[in-house]
This record gives sequence, structure tokens and C-alpha cells, in this order.
Amino acid sequence: MIYSDKQTLDRILIAAESLFAEHGYDGTTLRQITQRAEVNLAAVNYHHGDKQSLYLDILRRRIQPLNQVRLARLDEAEHQAGVEPVPLVVLMDILARPLFELYAESDENGRHGARLVGRALVEPVPFMEPFLAEELQPCLARFGQALRRHAPALTPEDFLWRFSFVIGALQHTLATLHRMKGLTRGICRDNDHAAALPRFVHFAAGVFGPSP
Repeated sequence: MIYSDKQTLDRILIAAESLFAEHGYDGTTLRQITQRAEVNLAAVNYHHGDKQSLYLDILRRRIQPLNQVRLARLDEAEHQAGVEPVPLVVLMDILARPLFELYAESDENGRHGARLVGRALVEPVPFMEPFLAEELQPCLARFGQALRRHAPALTPEDFLWRFSFVIGALQHTLATLHRMKGLTRGICRDNDHAAALPRFVHFAAGVFGPSP
């Protein structure tokens, strides 16, 4: 079958995202991507150049809109709070909800995207450091500033360790949400974003203040 350029690009992105989410960067080959997308290698090279460029492009397409939503919601929350700090539970909900909302999408693409974002940070590859510094750190710095107002007595070192623990827990949850049933011997359900989000917010808010 002959696909248009847009159809070819969409097929590559969908196939690559699902494979990267399932197997990670090192565990995925361009051959697997082309086979799943039903396109030839030349099409991947034409649209993305190589596997590394394709991987970063997929992550950028996910992370940039997520961060835009996060920052817009944070701006609104700060406007409503006025001179007071934004409540901890609100901050953590804003930080996490856009990622968990991917799991609520009607098809599997959102789940693959959320899982890939989590996995990419849990299992970073060497070329990711500049990408994360550009695409993720500015957004996290904004949340760090808002959270710092709740923990002025902490030393900078203690504060940053706690913030790192929260971000790590969020990424680990995204990377493993698809197999929680097996990990918990049936106690939790797979892909249960509706149960995971409020529990994460409760946990994360407790790191910087009294549990809600």
C-alpha cells in the first residue's frame, strides 16, 4: 500500500513510540519500527534521519505539550492564590495530572506516550542529558520555586533531594503502571490511572508538608 507523507509519518511515530515504550531505546531497532509501521527504512531516514533523532522527536512531541499545560495551570493557580503559596495538593496535581491524563485517552497511544516519558527518565541514555536540560528542567524549576515556599526551613540540599524523590516516584509510576497487577500480585490493577493519581498527589504533598 502507498501512503501519503503524513500517513507515513504518523505510522512511523505510532510504531516507534509503542516499541520504545515496550522495549526502551536500546531494545528497539529501526528494523522493528519499519516492520510494525509497514514502511521502508528510507522513509524513516527521510523523516527523522536516524533512531536517535526519531526517539528525541517523539519525546519532544509528548513533553512540550505536557509542559505547556502544566505551566498554564500553574500560572492560573498562582493567580488564584494571590500572595499565598499554591496549596501543596494543587501543585502536585498540576505536576502529575497531565501525564496521567494520557492514560485516559480512548486508544493505546496515550498510554504508550506516558509510559515512554516515564521510561525515558528512569532509563536515561547518554545523549538525553542536553535534551532534558532544555525540555524538562525549566518547567521543573518553576514547580521547584512554588514548592520551596512550603519548605523554607529545609536546606537547599535537603529540598532538592526531596524534589528529586518526588520526580523519581512519578517517573517510576508512569513506567510501571501497565504492569501493576503483576508487581503487586493482583492487589492493584494495570493502567489504573484514576487510582494512581490521587495516591501520588497524597504521597508527594506529604514529602513537603503534612499529608492532606
